[in-house]
Amino acid sequence: MKLLVSILSILCFSIYSYAKPVIVSSIKPISDIVKAIGQDKVKSYYIIPPTFSVHLYEYKISDIKLIYKSDLFLYIGVGEPNLDKIVKSKTKGETIKLINLNNLNLIYRFEFNHHHEEKNTGMPHPALWLDPLNAKVIAKTILEKLRKLDPKNMYFYQKNFEKFSKEIDFIISYGKSKFSNMENRYFISYHYTWPYFTKRFNLIYLNVVELGHGREPTAKHILEIIKQIRKYKIKSIFAAVQFHNKKYTNLIRQSTNVKIVLLDPFGIKKDYIQMIKSNIDKIYENLK
Repeated sequence: MKLLVSILSILCFSIYSYAKPVIVSSIKPISDIVKAIGQDKVKSYYIIPPTFSVHLYEYKISDIKLIYKSDLFLYIGVGEPNLDKIVKSKTKGETIKLINLNNLNLIYRFEFNHHHEEKNTGMPHPALWLDPLNAKVIAKTILEKLRKLDPKNMYFYQKNFEKFSKEIDFIISYGKSKFSNMENRYFISYHYTWPYFTKRFNLIYLNVVELGHGREPTAKHILEIIKQIRKYKIKSIFAAVQFHNKKYTNLIRQSTNVKIVLLDPFGIKKDYIQMIKSNIDKIYENLK
């Protein structure tokens, strides 16, 4: 009997020891950062599909179960449908609201052409992952948590973090070098998705078509954008593939012949570094 108990104890210990940490993220870009650090040593999942508008997503029972069983759950804390009530009920593992991390570069205002359009709302803009330096801060946090969750693989995670960190440094250098010599760096988008990106790469955020998610632009605002396009010789308006209203972009296009260029801030078929590089290249080609 003692031998049987000993064998069962060893088996249970072995199963526990070799169980991969389960890390769940609210969105794919954060999950991609987890994969860059954990690779095949972790199970990484995300809740909101990258093809979907984050603001409109409705959580399913399966999403909530996945959050509850995770060893670590990562979410932005603003922009997603409210997750605070769900995470308060989580009894296993740890939860991190990313906007609470130290050393993140956060934006609290609508900033266009170096002036403020709105007062500080008290909450940062949610698309913080579009500044690659923020991705490095998030990756460092994931590394620290994985060291505790899975100490036997701590050197593996450290090596992956160092590789990812170098890739971040390269992609920032790559983007800045491409945009640095451009004469026209004025940037207009459909939705206010890109303040972190434009700030990091020294572009000038001139205006947006939709001033808030679901807030239809007025005729006066559309005319203002048309005037700016003509004044600053804007060639393209950038819209996220996940959400934009063709009714208004077509109206502007018909009046100015401006191109409507679709970008992907979530990396539908790309990992994090590939997503950032793809957006750099696409914005560069359509601004020059």
